[in-house]
This record gives sequence, C-alpha cells and structure tokens, in this order.
Amino acid sequence: MSKKLAGWYLIGSIGLSFLLYGNTIGGDFVYDDQFYSKRQDLRQARALVSVWDEPLLPQHREAGLYRPLMVFSLALNFILFGPSTVSFHILNIIINGLNVFLVFLLTWRLFKRKNLAIFASLIFAFWPIHTEAVAFIKSRDELLAMFFIVLAWLFFIKGTENPAIKWRKIFISSLFFITGVLSKELSIISPLAFLGVFWLQSAAFPSRIARLALAYLPASLIYLAVRYQVLGKSAFGSDDAYFVINPLGYVDYWTRFWTAFKIAFIYIGKTIVPINLSATYNYNHLSLVSNPFGSIMVWLGILFLSGLIFLAIYRKTRSSPLGVGAVTFLVTYAAISKFIFKAGDILGERWIYLPSLGLAIILGYGLTWVHKKNKWLAGIATLFLLIYYGSVIISRNRVWQSNEKLYSSMIKTAPNSIQGHLNMADIYLDRDQIEEARNETELAFAIYKDHAPLMNLIGTIAYKDGNYDLSETAFLKAIELRPKLPISYSNVAKVYYKTGHYEEAETALRNVVYLYPKAEDVILYALSLAKLQRYQESIDIINRYLSHELKNSQVRFVLAVNYYKLNRLAEARKYFDWITTKSEAEKILILRDF
Repeated sequence: MSKKLAGWYLIGSIGLSFLLYGNTIGGDFVYDDQFYSKRQDLRQARALVSVWDEPLLPQHREAGLYRPLMVFSLALNFILFGPSTVSFHILNIIINGLNVFLVFLLTWRLFKRKNLAIFASLIFAFWPIHTEAVAFIKSRDELLAMFFIVLAWLFFIKGTENPAIKWRKIFISSLFFITGVLSKELSIISPLAFLGVFWLQSAAFPSRIARLALAYLPASLIYLAVRYQVLGKSAFGSDDAYFVINPLGYVDYWTRFWTAFKIAFIYIGKTIVPINLSATYNYNHLSLVSNPFGSIMVWLGILFLSGLIFLAIYRKTRSSPLGVGAVTFLVTYAAISKFIFKAGDILGERWIYLPSLGLAIILGYGLTWVHKKNKWLAGIATLFLLIYYGSVIISRNRVWQSNEKLYSSMIKTAPNSIQGHLNMADIYLDRDQIEEARNETELAFAIYKDHAPLMNLIGTIAYKDGNYDLSETAFLKAIELRPKLPISYSNVAKVYYKTGHYEEAETALRNVVYLYPKAEDVILYALSLAKLQRYQESIDIINRYLSHELKNSQVRFVLAVNYYKLNRLAEARKYFDWITTKSEAEKILILRDF
C-alpha cells in the first residue's frame, strides 16, 4: 500500500469522524466529566507532573483506578485551550478518526486485502454503540487505550513478519502497549491478542511465542509496581462500587456466571443491531440471572460466544479474518466480560470500543464475501447499513449534549434504574425546584432505598425544607450505608452547625477535611472551631488549606472573626473588606456577635 493512499485514508478517516460526531462539539461536561471539570488543579501546569502520582479519582483511592495518561491529556486540554468543552470534544473526534485509520492499517497488515481493510474500518467507524466512547469526554480513556494498543500491535507485526524477530520493533511495541495500559488498566490483557493471532497465522513454535510474550513482561512489571506505589492495597482487586452500580459484586458465583452470558449477548447484539442504546444498565435495568432456563438472552450469549470460539479454533477459519476477528474480540472482551473481573459498572457501552474491532473485521469479511459474489448487492447493502448506523449515531450524540438530556434519556431507556432519577433530582436541586427533585427522589426510593447517594438527596431536600431532624436521620443513614463517603459527613455537619451542635459538626468534618480538603468543608470546619472558641486552630486550618483563597469573602470572614476574638484587631482589620457595603461599626458588631 502506497504512502499516498494511506495519507488520503488518514485524512478521510478523521473527516468521517467529524461528519459523524461533529454535533457533539457544543456539548457540555456531563455526568462523570465533573470529576475532572471541577478540579481547578488540572488547569495548572504542575498537574502535568502530579497526575502521574495519583489515582484516577484522588478522593476515591478505593476504586483502584490508575489512568494517568488519560488525566494528563485532560489537563493538557485545560492548560492549552481553557475550560471550554470545544477542544475536549474535538480531540476525542480526532482520536476516534485516528483509530478508524489504524483499523484500516491493521487489517491491511494482517491480510493484505484492501477491500477487507476498507469494509472493516468503515464498519468500525459507523458502530453506533461507540457514541458513548466519543461523545462522553471522560471516555477518552477508551479512545487512547485503543490508539496505543493498535499501534503496539502494528509494531508487533513489523517485528515478527520475518523469520528473524526484530527486537527493536518489539521493544517499541511494548512501549506503546504500556502507554495504552496507562490510559486504561484493562488493556494489560491485549498482548494475548497479538500473540494469539500471530500463532494462528504463522503456526509458530511455542518457544517463539513464549519469547515474544516475555518481551512485554518488563513493562508490565514496572507498571504494576508504579500502580501499587500509587494505589497501595487498592491496586489489585479493589472495588467498592455501590450495589445499584454493579449488583454482580454482591451475588453468588453462579449468578455472576450466568449473567455474564446475558451481558455478552447485550454487547454483541447492540453492537450489530443498535436498539435501545442506554447510558445506564444499573440496578435493575439489567436484571441478574440465577436460573439460566429463565432467560433466552443467556442462551443466545452462550451461542454467540461459542460461535466465536469455534471460528477461532476451527482449522478452516482460524487463520482467516473470521478467526482473527474472533480472537481479537474474545481476548479484548474478556477484561470487561464479568467472567474474570467483576469491578466497575455492570455494563458500559463505551467499554466495547476496543473489542468491537474484532466484530468489525468479521462483519467486514462478510461484506467482502458478498462483494465477490455481487458488487452491486454489496454496495447497496453497505450503503443502507452505513446510512442506518450513521443516523443512529448523529441522533444519539444529542443525548450527550447536556446533563438534562442525558438523564432524561436514562429515565426513558432504563425506567427501572434509579440512576436517571437520582441524577435528575440533582439538577432540580441545583435549580431550587424542590418539588420536582422530591418527585424524582421518591421514584428512586421506590426502586431501591438502601443507597447512600439517595439518602444524601433525601437529607438535602429535608434540609432545604427546614426539616433538620429528617435531614440528620437521612445523612446518618447514608453514613451507615457507606462509611467512607465524604459528602455524607459534610452534609450532616451542615445540619449540626445550623442547629448549634458545633462539637458534632467539628467531629463530622475532622477527617473529611484532612483527607479531602474541599474549600466549603474547610470553611465550615473553621467556623465550627471558632464557635467552640478554638480561634487559633481555626486560623491554622484556613492557613493550611486555603491560603491561596484569601480573596474569598467567606475565608476573609472566618479570619476576621478569629483575629477579632483573639483581640488582634490590626490583623482583623485587614479582612474587614469582606463586606464592602457596610460601615466599620456594622462590621465590628457582626464580628462581636458571631
């Protein structure tokens, strides 16, 4: 294949990505994007260094997630282009276009068949299930992981295409591989796809396969060591997902086993036939299966996976695009299948992004077979398929344009799941639409009540109603359900402070402030200390955590109060400008009566 043809296909792939996903560019930060959009530290140059030594969610180490390259890319977006979402969406679209090109290049390198490479890359580009991976800014981890893993595979092919292994190419492959893992940890399983396909196509001796496999070991061990240093005991096997997020983490092995086949059917089925795509499959939208004879989806999942395994091992198909596609899917899918790992959400459409490469190769092969028999039929079939897929993508992109559209979609596509109702209630609370928030909360409570975020919502609504007894009860219930959730302690502390129980407020906030020093919690903690006449401690807390926020009127008020109470009037006077419209006498009265 000429460089000119490759260059044109690269440009075409990126252009096609913009054609399909261009209407995401004006979209907001939605859902989990807030974990990054609200982090002011990611807008500072020092973040480009600090992200390599912290969990994906610094406030939630127990989740066991470490994806520094993805967070690095988000920080770079903020630093270079500012807080607008436009650059984030554009970069996601570009990476997706590059991945479409890499699918073309990989398929060409594996089979040297241009038609197959074109069909496979087109199918990959038009899979509607990819919408979440591209339109959802946070899902850049999926895009980056695939980008680097396919690059690693291409260098692996270059290193093994001759009888003598080119170890320099394999070394470069291992570097791209670990870069993919730094984008998303589950990519660590991907070299098995390289090795499996290589064995199918070359029938290499086991000793040669073993030597190649060992080439990826040093990078993997270095990554695991760094991961352990950053995450500690949460580095391996840690997962504290809520029951409603992933009920599989709370059931017996056989229920998880049979449900995994149902999940496989949903992934494969919705990749090929994109019906009722959804942003949530949480409890109880995707019901669990304890008895396989009561679910046709389980048996269809068994049939689909068995068919792929057959294609991968059958002598006449295993080295063909059918077998290679099957191996590619099976290996990369294993990490998200719930057969091996049960962590995270029960199912996420964005997760099928890399595994769908294998399905694209298989379907692309089917279209090339039809093309051989009848070019017109193949052309018409492909055109109609792509028009249908494209229309679904462009329509579904709109779902990810704002939180309100996304959560409304969750409620519509998964009415039995509490996630949409909870998230919509949050929106209503932000707008002070209390009755609407209460209605959504009641709907969520009817689905599943023992959920800490739900209790926090109930408590917040009660607090706004002035019902402090109910508010305290709900927040304490949230703490009982999830003792390590910081927001619950912050919330109950507000109730205690409001009702004059300052010792209880100080106790509730003590650990939260030291572990997760959010400005509002630090201010309330300092105010509680001041109410307890622990003025110097209050000053010290402000200086320790909010010395960079001295222009904040609340911070200035706390400092003014403490210095005034300590009779250090000259220092208190520095902060009197926290209320610019009041006279000096009025300010003094306010401080005295605090």
